[in-house]
Amino acid sequence: MDQLTRDDRTRLKAALLTVAPWLGAHEVGPRAVDAGPCDACGETPRLLPTCGPAGHEALCPACAEAAGIDAWCDGHHDEGRAALAWAARLPARWADLVVLWWLATGEVRPGATSVPDLHGLPAPITAALRPPPAR
Repeated sequence: MDQLTRDDRTRLKAALLTVAPWLGAHEVGPRAVDAGPCDACGETPRLLPTCGPAGHEALCPACAEAAGIDAWCDGHHDEGRAALAWAARLPARWADLVVLWWLATGEVRPGATSVPDLHGLPAPITAALRPPPAR
């Protein structure tokens, strides 16, 4: 996956939303944060915007769980609880799907991040990444 055309990105985005509609959330998830790694661990994709005294802008689910409700300021504890509950329901390969989302939206370019192993991902996603048949 060296290059993705606009059509490739459109197909991939549609396939991702079909398979993983949680990617379309606006308060949490890849649409709610800037693309990049978690502010705490620097390893996995960030998904949860925070506002707490820890000073992290956005955390991955594991770091948010470790920080708990204190990752959000006192006025946003309800949002923090909702975000933690949302993150607890993510599928096992959530991080791969987030990276593919960022590639589909153009927030990250192929080569700027390691492309996830596509083996075992749902067929609509892998089909969207195959070039369309030649005419």
